[in-house]
This record gives sequence, structure tokens and C-alpha cells, in this order.
Amino acid sequence: MYREGQFNGNVLIIDHGKEIYRKAIGFANAARNIPLSLDYRFHIGSIAKEFDAVGIMMLKEAGKLSLNDPVSKFFPQLPHWAHKITVRNLLQYTSGLPEVNYSSVHGDKDNWDELYNLDTLKFEPGSRYDYNNNNTFLRRQVIKKITGLDFRDFVERQLVKPAAMFHVVVDPTDREPLMARSFNDDFKQDSLIPPISGWTAVTLDDLYNWSESINNFKLISPETTKELLTPYQDHAQTGLGNGAMSGNKITVHLHDGSLLHYQAILWYDAANDRTIILLNSRRHNNIYEIARRVEEILDK
Repeated sequence: MYREGQFNGNVLIIDHGKEIYRKAIGFANAARNIPLSLDYRFHIGSIAKEFDAVGIMMLKEAGKLSLNDPVSKFFPQLPHWAHKITVRNLLQYTSGLPEVNYSSVHGDKDNWDELYNLDTLKFEPGSRYDYNNNNTFLRRQVIKKITGLDFRDFVERQLVKPAAMFHVVVDPTDREPLMARSFNDDFKQDSLIPPISGWTAVTLDDLYNWSESINNFKLISPETTKELLTPYQDHAQTGLGNGAMSGNKITVHLHDGSLLHYQAILWYDAANDRTIILLNSRRHNNIYEIARRVEEILDK
């Protein structure tokens, strides 16, 4: 896939509890004059939403919020619709909020302005599923409101150490060292400035250790994890992407994410004690195809 221009990134494969493959494939920049190494961090797109989702559930376990709390409890200055949207709606993507307006939003302040001026929701909260990043934005803002910490500081203080993630960077800039840069087929490199904040870049080991912290309930209890993994409807995303539990054991945890030309996947299968992690900086929307091919090889 790398030779065909379909993949440029880092790979980690654990099978039956043993590491069988770990490799950096390609280059760290669009100029292709810096080889990738296993020390490089990648944006992981929507997989980063797990950090704010787990953070919300940690605050729930600590008695700092209820999933039935309306958004207006934390942000009374928002319009009338904030009384209808609950924290649970934000976690299950059933708030009725529109997607972030990427044509006009170039930072958190812009997005707050859009929300202050929003008159009407797309639908009644709790009545439909609609996956979009305004749910994620407000989850991160609720964490900031309750803890008094910027989301970056919350991740670093409350999540990184317990999960043994030692190379995490939240909202890296273009000057961040050991940051793999994403690029298109014309080898044009993306800027790292996101429209809203809270996007986390990780190494292979960071993401694997995060996965293990979820599997072993180091951050939230089995009961809370099961609640977080429960979707609004079949095939809908949750705060942990997709997954299933049997009793107090996670049997499957699957989540992919895209940002700029980054694309990543985390695939855990308890039946084979298997974890597949792919961090790609040359996105071709083929991350599932690659992961499935890896599974086919492992299952032979």
C-alpha cells in the first residue's frame, strides 16, 4: 500500500497478546526528506473524541455532573435550545445541533459566536442521531467549565498519566517536534491549525496504552464504560466509537478517525487478544480495507 501511494505511517499489531509487527513506513513530511520513526506523533481525528467522552464519564463518577443535566446548567448564556439538550445528548450525538460551520469558524471563539446566534436546532434533542463536532465541542467546554482547566490541561493531568501515555500533544502547532505531517497526492503539506480546539496527537504506544486503559477500566468503571458504549441506535457512534461488552469485559472496541489528510484506526478484538493500530498521514479513506487485510493475514 505504501508503494502504491496508499499509506504513509506507523503500524502496530498485537495478536494473541504478543507484539508481532511494529514499523514506521514512509516519511514524516511532504518533502519526503525526513524518514518516519516510531517516535512520531499523528493526529487521530475522531478517536480523540474518546478523551472528552471518558472525561465526561469521569466527572459523572465523581458526582460533578449528571448525564441528564441540560447544557444550560453550564452555559446559561446560550439560547433557549440549551435547556433541551442534555449531556447524554452530546455523548450520543442526538443534540440536534448543526455541524461546525467550517467556512466561518477559525477558532473556539468563532464557534461560540455561531452557537450564541443559533436560533433553531435541526431536530428535537433525543429524537434523532446526527454525528457532528458541535457535540464534541460542547463536551470539551463542559469539562473546562466544571474543572476550571483548559481541555489540554485536563487531558495532561487526568488522562495521560493513568493511561501511561507519555508523548501526547493536544493541539500541536506547526512548530511541534516529532509531529508527522499529513499531505495530499500532490505532496502539499497540511497546516496543523484546527477550526476548534481539543484534537490530540499520539504515538503508536500512546494509543495502545489508551486502548489498554479502556479495556482494563483504569479510568472509568465497567458499568460506566458499558453506559458510554451504549449507542442511541444500532450502528450509531458512541463516545468510544463502536464496541461491545460481555459482562464486565470489553469484547470489541473499534474506532477510526480522520483529520486533514490524517487517518487512523484502533481495532481491538478480545477473542483473539488482538489490537491493530494504523496511523496514516496520506489519507485515501482506505483504513478499514488495510485493517481487514491485516486480519485476513492473521487469520490464515
